[in-house]
Amino acid sequence: MAYHGAYRNVGYRKKNVLLWILLGACLLWSWPARSAPVDEVTPIEAVTVNPAANNRRAVILQGNAKAVSVYRGEDSFGRTICGQGFTLEDGTGSIEVLYLVRCQATETPVLVGEGERVTVHATIDGSPTNLTNAEGKEVVIKAMATKIIRGTKKNN
Repeated sequence: MAYHGAYRNVGYRKKNVLLWILLGACLLWSWPARSAPVDEVTPIEAVTVNPAANNRRAVILQGNAKAVSVYRGEDSFGRTICGQGFTLEDGTGSIEVLYLVRCQATETPVLVGEGERVTVHATIDGSPTNLTNAEGKEVVIKAMATKIIRGTKKNN
């Protein structure tokens, strides 16, 4: 009879262990995944080193605007678009930035000045294109800006 009682305790312990394992698995599954902070500035070199791997990646870039140009035209549906294009330079490299929006009569796109320090929220376009920049060089990778913040301080 003593053996039977010990056997019953083992079964009870197995159920407890299984419940604790199940509870632990649920907690681990619901634990938030660690990722890079959303507001982290990415060095331009980290994006341009491998354009295909960074295609469609959302980034925040910071640097000085060079070779600023203004765009005005129409999209494929005949709607008016306007914006700017410029080369963004930081200490690690440079990248072409395009900021295009549908023009509104009451709204003007952000106007970036030559040499101005800006923070650019963008999606990287690393697909092959026939685009050339203001200096006549072929553009392999560009940042399609979704938001530009003018006059930002240097990120230390």
